[in-house]
Amino acid sequence: MENVTGPCDDGDEVVGHRSQNDVFVTTGAMDPVQNESTSTPLAKDIPTERKTRVKRERRKMLKKKSPVIDHSPASEGSAASKQGLTESESSQKKMKRKLGDCGARVDSEEEKKTKKQKGSQRPNYFVSIPITNAQISAAVVEVQESVLQQEPRLVKAMIPAPTLHMTLLVTHLASQEQVSLAATALDKAMPSLAELLVGRDLVLPFSGVGHFRKEVVFVGLAPGQHRDTLEKLAEVLQRCFEEQGLLQGECRGFEPHLTIMKLSKAPKLRSQGLKRVNPDLFSSYTDRFFGDQRVDRLDLCSMLKKKQEDGYYHTESSLQLDSTHTWTPSLTLSQCGNVEGVDTHTQC
Repeated sequence: MENVTGPCDDGDEVVGHRSQNDVFVTTGAMDPVQNESTSTPLAKDIPTERKTRVKRERRKMLKKKSPVIDHSPASEGSAASKQGLTESESSQKKMKRKLGDCGARVDSEEEKKTKKQKGSQRPNYFVSIPITNAQISAAVVEVQESVLQQEPRLVKAMIPAPTLHMTLLVTHLASQEQVSLAATALDKAMPSLAELLVGRDLVLPFSGVGHFRKEVVFVGLAPGQHRDTLEKLAEVLQRCFEEQGLLQGECRGFEPHLTIMKLSKAPKLRSQGLKRVNPDLFSSYTDRFFGDQRVDRLDLCSMLKKKQEDGYYHTESSLQLDSTHTWTPSLTLSQCGNVEGVDTHTQC
């Protein structure tokens, strides 16, 4: 074995011994890189100070490869200002509601009041012409069954045959007092309706199937003079209800139709991907004649109360047409007890 001396990269002198197996053992300072390449098998002989230096150099190299990301609010704010609003930030702006401690939506008092007002003003009563012609009802059921054979999911969107009717007016009645006022409005419409009909029957011929925005499917009313008469009848009712303070705001234009199915009856269909009714499902009935309906009476019905035994809507009051073509009021059982001389077995 012979002694060897030589310079190192950082200027330090290295002293060692060369053995028969040409293993070079260092006894002085040397560069960390050279340490790793030439002395790794004997790293335990490196002084503690040099080990610390090697570790420090390695940490520096790691820092260069993986720069530290600043997660401070100031840094995030700066990044957001450069890149624009993130999806979470924009969605928070769109919510416009405060979140409670549990992350649930909490409406302000003003929002609660607005919701309550909107809910309280939803229509809950309507005036209608009931469909009493069995021919029309049977034809409607035929269309519904044909549609269900092609799209069974629409079963809950169908209008039951016993409830078929043509709506003339919808309103919100907040109390029994207002229900009584609505019955009074029907009574006051009698003279104007009798003058409008002048002793003639009002017969409505139903023909063809159409739809509103593919969400409501209906049987249409054939053209003719009866449409003008029906529209004037609806105007008379609207005026009488307005005089009783039972209509607020503007009423939609009257479009006579007989609804046979509507998606709003089955809101879960939307989550199942059924958002529209395909017109092809009833295309074979677009020119079908359903039958004639004579206007026998007008009913004031509740949308929310339990239906009657015959399946029709709960009827608060009616105007019925007698054989002499004059309108006479038909009172409900609750009203009969307050009227003298009323035969509850015939009139009610």
